[in-house]
Order: sequence, then C-alpha cells, then structure tokens
Amino acid sequence: MGLSDSAKEIYPGGRTMKHFTSLPKVKTNDSLLDDDLCLIDGQEQPLIVGQIVEMMSDGEQPRLIFLGDPGHGCTWAISKLAEILHNELNILEGDFKPEKQITQDPLKFSKRTRKNRKKIFIVPDADSVFPSDEHYTPKNKTNRDLMYLTRRFSNLLGYDAHELSRCDKAIRTNHNIKMVSIGDGDTYKFKADKVKRKNDSLTVEIDPQYKGVWKAGKPSKETRQRIEKLDQEEKERKVKKREEQMEMERKKKDLEKLLT
Repeated sequence: MGLSDSAKEIYPGGRTMKHFTSLPKVKTNDSLLDDDLCLIDGQEQPLIVGQIVEMMSDGEQPRLIFLGDPGHGCTWAISKLAEILHNELNILEGDFKPEKQITQDPLKFSKRTRKNRKKIFIVPDADSVFPSDEHYTPKNKTNRDLMYLTRRFSNLLGYDAHELSRCDKAIRTNHNIKMVSIGDGDTYKFKADKVKRKNDSLTVEIDPQYKGVWKAGKPSKETRQRIEKLDQEEKERKVKKREEQMEMERKKKDLEKLLT
C-alpha cells in the first residue's frame, strides 16, 4: 500500500518535497541533447540542471556530490550550479548568498538547513567535515538525519569531496546526483549521473543514468572569495591539528625517556 499525501509529508520515506507548487517545464530535442543541454523557460541550460528541476517537480530531493582532485574546481562548480538555480532561474528562493549557504561548520550547516526553505546548502571538503571514520560523532549522525528532515523544507543539499569512500556513509548511500571531474583542473568539466538505487538497497546496487558533461565555468566574484576564505581556513585548521599531534607525540617521547 502506498503512502497517503499527508503521510508522505511526515514520513522520511515519502517522496514529497513541500513548497514547490509550480516549476518550469524542462524541454529537450535531439540537437540540444547532442550538446548536453535542455531548455528551461526558453533558456538553454545544462542537461543536469534540467534533471535537478525534474527531480524537484517529482517530489524528489536532489542531494549532490561533486568529486575531484584538489584544484579541479568542485566547490566552484557546485556553487555555480547554486547561482543558476537561485539567480538565473529563480527556482530557489532569493539570491544565492555564499556567506550563508557555503559552510564547513557542521553546527551552522544543521541550523541553516532547518531554519530556511527553498535553498541549497553546500559543504566543501565533505570527506574532511564528515569523514567516514567519525560515523559515531554527533555531527555525522546529525548530517544523516538532515538528509531526511530537510526534504520537508524543500532544501537541496550539496557536498564536494576528493574521495567518496572517505565520506560518511550517509553521503555515500544517499546522494542521487554525482558529478565527477574529468580533464584538466582548469577546465571545470564534470561528468554528470543521476544515481538510482534499488528500493531495498542503499549501498552498492545502483543504476547510474548518464546526464551529459557540464563545463561549469566560474561562479561570481563574491562566491569565489567565500570559497577561497574557507579553503584557507580549512588548510590552517588541518595544519594546526597536525601541529597539536606532533606536540603530543613529542611530549609522549619525552615522558618515555624520563621513565627509562
């Protein structure tokens, strides 16, 4: 027996995303498909953008993962996609605000995704923020719960990472749009797939559906500045953590010498 409309709104398994009552139709033809494009409100857009709009129309929450080596522009690309959905197509509410919608702070990510509606929120370096070996921590457990809760708020969730295997299980088994960097780092080109899973499997039994190659281009100057700031802060955090580990190791060795 299927879920009722009211049950879908409160039960995590329900497909309904609230608040989106009318979205533009996505149109394609052979010529557009040859170039991995579609038409949305008469504008040519990447085919993957059309796929995301269709998912939202069907009540399915887009959960995106962008994968690539450092310097391949994953955060730039996912932020460019956010600007398209917010600023160009006006599908998501208001202008994209990188200071509020891109964060590596798990607490801020949780609060903002719960308190806002019809927006996309992005976590750069998700394999560092929500690593698989910290599955037991409150931050990772909260991120897992947010994936089910935020569909009721019509929010989109976006993550980028260097290695999918190092991301927490919730990200690995719940993303439904996968973008993988191809080519050189300065091309910002991504192979796009919609990920379908068997109903009884959240793990490896997936059916990737190819949705073209997207050359993302650069986001706005304001967005780039936000990304660069976060990147610098993350690098400093990692170095500081390693310095603390080295200091602890040195103290341990010094103590061992005193005891021998």
